[in-house]
Amino acid sequence: MVDTRFMLRRATAVDAPALWALRIDAIRRTCRGHYPDALIERWAASPMPDSFSSHLEREHAVVGVTGTRIAGFAVLNPVNTEVEAVFVAPDHGRHGLGRRLMAELEAAASRMGLRKLHLDASLNAVPFYTAAGYHALGQDTYTTSTGLAIACVRMEKPLA
Repeated sequence: MVDTRFMLRRATAVDAPALWALRIDAIRRTCRGHYPDALIERWAASPMPDSFSSHLEREHAVVGVTGTRIAGFAVLNPVNTEVEAVFVAPDHGRHGLGRRLMAELEAAASRMGLRKLHLDASLNAVPFYTAAGYHALGQDTYTTSTGLAIACVRMEKPLA
């Protein structure tokens, strides 16, 4: 059964501030227990890059909306075959929005002729991606645009 409380649409540059705020909230609330508090705060405090708005329009970025509120978003970079981001507002977690966002990215990737996707999963998100069919390639470190090093798990999934 499809959860109809969320509508999916393409992200636009206008969405950028709301998406960045959602990202900050998700980092602060869902990464606790997986990373040291000081690291979480430094990660969440990183300013929105000037290029974020144009990045959303350049890549395949999708938002999940409930009513008038953005509840989550996901970004696919088809050139690098990389899922760059999947964030769901903590208040909307565990209702299938993350799965729907991933399914949309994967369907778009298949339409583009991509044969597999890869990503760097934050430690708290590894079970989500595993349930979505991604397999771990190994531990890695993701470096943010501000130079912050964050432990992650490199994962990939072949597309049908």
